[in-house]
Amino acid sequence: MQEEKKGISPALQDWIARLQDKPLPAMALTVQRVTQLIDSPNTTNADYQRIISRDPGFTLSIFRAFSANNRSPKAPASNLAHAIALLGLAPVIAGTKQLPILKKMLHGKARQGLYGCYSKATYAACYAYSWGQQRKENNSEEMAIAALLHDCGEMALWAYAREEMKRFHVLVSRGEARHVAAEEIFGFTLEQLSLALAEQWKLPALTIDALQHYGAFHPRSLGVMLACELATESARDWNSDTTLELYQLVADYQGKSIDQAVANVHCQAADIARSLHGLPLPVSADCLLQLQPATDKPRSIPSKQQPSIARQDEPPAPEKTSKAPARASTTEKPMTAAPRADKKQTPAGNGLQQKISLVMQDMMDTAGLERVMFAMLTPDRKSIRSRFVVGGDQDDQLRKLDISLEQRHLFSVLVAKQQGFWLNSGNRQKYAQLLPENIANSLHSNSFFASSLYLRNKPIGILYADCSDPNDLNSHNFSQFKQLSQRLCNDLGQ
Repeated sequence: MQEEKKGISPALQDWIARLQDKPLPAMALTVQRVTQLIDSPNTTNADYQRIISRDPGFTLSIFRAFSANNRSPKAPASNLAHAIALLGLAPVIAGTKQLPILKKMLHGKARQGLYGCYSKATYAACYAYSWGQQRKENNSEEMAIAALLHDCGEMALWAYAREEMKRFHVLVSRGEARHVAAEEIFGFTLEQLSLALAEQWKLPALTIDALQHYGAFHPRSLGVMLACELATESARDWNSDTTLELYQLVADYQGKSIDQAVANVHCQAADIARSLHGLPLPVSADCLLQLQPATDKPRSIPSKQQPSIARQDEPPAPEKTSKAPARASTTEKPMTAAPRADKKQTPAGNGLQQKISLVMQDMMDTAGLERVMFAMLTPDRKSIRSRFVVGGDQDDQLRKLDISLEQRHLFSVLVAKQQGFWLNSGNRQKYAQLLPENIANSLHSNSFFASSLYLRNKPIGILYADCSDPNDLNSHNFSQFKQLSQRLCNDLGQ
């Protein structure tokens, strides 16, 4: 009987036990082409990588073989060519003979679902590799592998939990959020399963980083997460509001204008479609040819949509303290969360977004607040910028907040250590003069709450909250605010 792991639910532990020894199927054309390469005397490891890297099932088998090999060097394999060079051709030959063939193994909705996963993974891998090259990141091939295997949990479920995944697909097609549908059917999210399996299989460190919340605060894992989000959403709709937001995040990540980023992504999508010729994968680039009707009304991101993953202005990477290697800000105009309802709604989107959004909504509900803002520290530590806002108007100045930390003022002191602060009638005369002049109109300077946020002993930003009536802020609400701020720090560190 397998010992239950700390922090893992019994339901998740049960599925890990069911899936940990199961291989993902390979595509028939991959096996055919790899067999041809094996028979050629002039084949290089780069040739194997070029073919296998378009097939998540075959790729996973190579890295699992590397992790299971007791004679593997302590240095990790950072890409497929490297892994094959260290292992030899044995796992490649074994893959052609032992891996199940996808089109023979699955039929109907399950086959369609897994092909869809493989397609999104391939698009994500190509995006991540290209962005890594453009940004001159170290080892762009490792970013591609991390994106390719990012949704390994969902892939495994399509292969070995077909009926459950069919029910999951029905719920999502009816409009249910993916994480809600997964928890209803399995008792955990697909991202939680992917992380657990990636750790169980000892996949490359960056693959695990990009599946953890704090991965959004590291440029390379952030790129992987953004690539996976874009591949998933564009496969659904190239013209959705979420895709439009992702374009802006891609532009921020690449340091380009939005027009340049969109053109770049569209060109990449077309190139990827050409590279997948012959494989039975759905091609999302086809939908780019569908013209949208013109409208005089500018498109805007709906207020009910929650922010998604981080832009380039992530804070300096916090130190890692756990043995395990390891989705976050939004666009220049953070979006308004859904208005509070009698029944609290769980936001859709990635896990990091959900945690921040839920805490901010809890602050409004339990601490009697009207506006809550999450502002993130920039990589150079010279300023903090507004990224998430709940409450307030769409054109609220709080959404454009950019506070320089190069001079001493209230917020520069606040981020110097982990602490909470309440500006009120008792200390206003002392501290109001420490407020930066350029942001006074953005804040309710008569009274507000603020708290620095720390992740693994490193500052990542602040939470700010206020009310139009300063009398609505009291010591009980401040205590609730501080507790929820600490909860957010704890949640982000998990």
